[in-house]
Amino acid sequence: MSHNKDIALDQALDLFWTKGYASTSLKDLERATGMHPGSLYAAFGSKAKLYCLSLERYAKRLNILRAELQAKAASPLDGLADFIAIAHPLSDADAPLPVCYLVKATLETSQGNQAIEDKLSELLTQNDATFASVFQEAIDTGTLPTNKDATKLARQLSADLAGLCFYALREEDAEVIKEMVTDLANRIRHAH
Repeated sequence: MSHNKDIALDQALDLFWTKGYASTSLKDLERATGMHPGSLYAAFGSKAKLYCLSLERYAKRLNILRAELQAKAASPLDGLADFIAIAHPLSDADAPLPVCYLVKATLETSQGNQAIEDKLSELLTQNDATFASVFQEAIDTGTLPTNKDATKLARQLSADLAGLCFYALREEDAEVIKEMVTDLANRIRHAH
């Protein structure tokens, strides 16, 4: 049951990421997961709860990928740049859409669902904190000057990534996005 629930959550994640919360019907979820409505509700509680769980799962996956790349990198900034250039959905050919699921979810309406709004706020705040910790490590190790503000750098990176995601939603030429992502990764790698 747990394994099936994990598979169903992955399938729901891909569906929500592609179609969005409001455009995903219960029938869509049934088809994607292979679960009947009663089973879906028994396993996940509600569509909104399933959506929140999919957002958490997505954020956890990205954090694992970032941490793995960070551990292999020569410096904190190299790890962050590698994450952007290799693992971020903007550069991941296997992503359901070439945009961050959290950004896309933020751009969509949650139809006044406070639980969804709270979950998105929590995950985006955690994301900023993760970026800030990487920038702080770069400051602490001398990769960045001590007069830099890790929190400010993290907010700017989040804004840059969100802007790229917004642009990617309307840009039809994948090479343009790839070049922009590479430029951002290089700015992070060579920030001083």
